[in-house]
Amino acid sequence: MKYFLRTGFCLLVFLTVSCSRDSSPGTEEEQVPLPNFRLIGEDADNIYQYTYNASAESGTEINLTQTLGVDPFYLTLRQVAEVVSFYSFSADNFSLIQQNTLTGQSASYLNFYTVSDERSITWGTNSEDLLFLGYYSPKGSRNFGLRTLDPTDGSFTDLSLDFNIQQAYDPLYFRQRLFITYKDEAGNYKIVVYNTETRNVMITLDYGPGIPNLLIDELGNLGILVGLGNSDFVYYVLDIETLNEINEFTFSLNEFLPPGPLQGDVFDTTLFYTNYLAQPSEIPFGPAYFDFVTNENFIVDILGIVQQVELETQFTLALTALRYYNEAEVFLMGYADASSQIELRGGVLIISKSGQLLSRIELPFVPTYFVKP
Repeated sequence: MKYFLRTGFCLLVFLTVSCSRDSSPGTEEEQVPLPNFRLIGEDADNIYQYTYNASAESGTEINLTQTLGVDPFYLTLRQVAEVVSFYSFSADNFSLIQQNTLTGQSASYLNFYTVSDERSITWGTNSEDLLFLGYYSPKGSRNFGLRTLDPTDGSFTDLSLDFNIQQAYDPLYFRQRLFITYKDEAGNYKIVVYNTETRNVMITLDYGPGIPNLLIDELGNLGILVGLGNSDFVYYVLDIETLNEINEFTFSLNEFLPPGPLQGDVFDTTLFYTNYLAQPSEIPFGPAYFDFVTNENFIVDILGIVQQVELETQFTLALTALRYYNEAEVFLMGYADASSQIELRGGVLIISKSGQLLSRIELPFVPTYFVKP
């Protein structure tokens, strides 16, 4: 998700940013060690990488627009291992810039694809060494296909996936497997499993009207949550290599999880997910988790936390990003100061699993993506 506001801002290439710890008045502060983390953020003109060191209680930032030429209006961000990829579009061409968020190594593939009347691109993603484009062909149709492209020499292969589909959703890549979710002509939800090494379709999973959410669990298995309606779900766990079923069970959760990659994670027996608040709420989303064993669904009081921060800072907060860090058992939430008309700034809220605000880190830009550890 990208948060844009066209305002001026002083360009900073590298600096140290301090943080402040907040707790509710009269509330005993939880003693939870804060995690190291990395994030991607932006102001009106630049894209940044920020690395936070918990022991030093400070962080450093790198201006990726100045150092690598990352387009501040990039289309899509993807992550494979420690590498984040920025897809952009200009003058009828798609380009890609990659940054290893740990080592700082980078690569760029400018103008790797030129648009034409033959096909309409609906998404782009990548593996460690290949690029993938989901498209409709011919342009104007709903015939769904996949282009696999080697950016080093420009060679490619095209593969037809289905005809006259209703909707394509974001893909998910992990360890030589590309998972492509879409709704077919009849309204059935399907997942194509594509082997990126052999460039062949391994299987197409058909869930009918059930809405699938994909994830990679902490053991490296494929997890598929299928919403059946009326709060009923089935959770399938498949071996990533063979696609053999490892586990299957049902549960009940009164939440809608949109199709495609899950906006959350599963750790052990707990589903951590993005809870979308009923509109017209001033806050669009917040953290939540569901225990498969106890059937307990815990929703963090994000409205209360936002009101607390707004009261203390006199900011108007707009939430921008969310990720759960399992090792530290905390939620990280990015925010923007929506009340500022002069500069685009924001920060990070660090929230405990019990729902208490542990810390707030102010930043001179807005976090839009937390790098998955």
